[in-house]
Amino acid sequence: MRPALEVPIENIEGAIASLPFADRLEVCDDLSTEGWTPAPDLVREVRGAMNAAGRPGARVVAMIRPRVPGAVVAPVLAAFLASPAVVDACHREIEAMAHAGAHDVAIGLLRPDASIDLEAMERLAGAARAAGLGVAFLRTVDLVRDRDRAMRDLVDLGMERVVTAGVFGWDASVATIGSRVDRMQRDALVAEAHAAARGLRSVTIVPGGGVRSSNASEFMRVSVDLHSSCRVRGVLDADEGNALRAVLDGQ
Repeated sequence: MRPALEVPIENIEGAIASLPFADRLEVCDDLSTEGWTPAPDLVREVRGAMNAAGRPGARVVAMIRPRVPGAVVAPVLAAFLASPAVVDACHREIEAMAHAGAHDVAIGLLRPDASIDLEAMERLAGAARAAGLGVAFLRTVDLVRDRDRAMRDLVDLGMERVVTAGVFGWDASVATIGSRVDRMQRDALVAEAHAAARGLRSVTIVPGGGVRSSNASEFMRVSVDLHSSCRVRGVLDADEGNALRAVLDGQ
């Protein structure tokens, strides 16, 4: 299988620009605040553009992060807690994304003790799979205190992928790339060992957070699936996306 590049986008222009080099488009609303659940119409447009571009193997991934009353904007633990209102909103949005043509959803709800909310995630993952969607875990795993437990939980939940910067918190710059890679390699080992012991499929670790063509080869020591904004000075840059694609393809 060819290495997969996942690119977050917030409008149809970004989707069209990314299609030449992206295998998965993570469709979000307002990336400046780390993204929210997109409008169903945008998901329909992106799916249509993907079909028109002749990319049958590419996938539309809809972020699920509802803007409920009182939602916390900053990417901190409080922003991703699984309150009843949030879980109900997530459930409705998953159904809407399925009807709009998404292939997958990405969710990441947590508990106040900074662990994965297994009850909420089981409910939502079950609803997504019943609607024919694949399920991935958001980079909120970087807000979890016990990484090893989180990896085991992700396997038990049947998560297909998890995006992580290999740090605790949202700021990837607090650690060197080498230490981040080491952390993600441990994540993969923990997940694989737990999956083997349980007779389950492991979760794919997808490096994200400052992934660029200039450092992609280092992150590929963890996985050939990468998550990158492909942005230069805050703007989606096709040259950077194509350069990253070339690194993934070994060119």
